[in-house]
Amino acid sequence: MGRTKYRVAPVEERRYLGRTFGSKAEREYCQQLELEVGMGEINSYVCQPRLWLGVPENVYIPDFLVIPFNRDEWPYYIDIKGVETAKFKRDKKLWAKYARLDLHVVKKKGTRFVTTEVVHGTP
Repeated sequence: MGRTKYRVAPVEERRYLGRTFGSKAEREYCQQLELEVGMGEINSYVCQPRLWLGVPENVYIPDFLVIPFNRDEWPYYIDIKGVETAKFKRDKKLWAKYARLDLHVVKKKGTRFVTTEVVHGTP
């Protein structure tokens, strides 16, 4: 099997907890979130929640919604990015206009994940 445009890993390398993730990095981030739940660092998370940005045609599916334990903190969305496409750049603009919570853009740097950008929602 040939490589895809974005060099996505084979399905068996992207599977975790009965779910197939879009990339190995997403799977690894989910594993990290599982550890954070177990250690009491976050309350919970949701994989691939569906949001509508403005109109029904603008469906956006971030990778995770993270719900903190601390009631003073707002939930936030995570999107793991290897490559920022033109579509994602457009989606970030729609996010800033229509979303209510923040979107953290996360990239894998070596063995760790780094938030490279936060797109603020409009509460």
